[in-house]
Amino acid sequence: MHRFSLVTVIFTIAITLSVFQEVSLSVMRPCSPCLDREECEENPPDLCPWGESRDPCGRRVCSKGPGERCGGLMNALGECGEGLMCRSSDEKCHGCSLVTLDCFN
Repeated sequence: MHRFSLVTVIFTIAITLSVFQEVSLSVMRPCSPCLDREECEENPPDLCPWGESRDPCGRRVCSKGPGERCGGLMNALGECGEGLMCRSSDEKCHGCSLVTLDCFN
């Protein structure tokens, strides 16, 4: 029977946990990471009346406006624009936009 040192066992457990963590994050991530800095800095495809934010993978995207869906796992549904707050109870942006002064309560 082989005897493993405590250091070997701890090292093996640490490596296994880090691999599981990386795999679980890649499965949960709603998009693939940017291939390079240029891809992350490309302009969003639409005009952004509520401002810009970043998706969970680092790309520039339009922020959500009053009453629009937001939040979710890793903010997959998006972030609210300035002056708005994502309420987890209904996953909608509440408050008044500092850009357009439109409101949703």
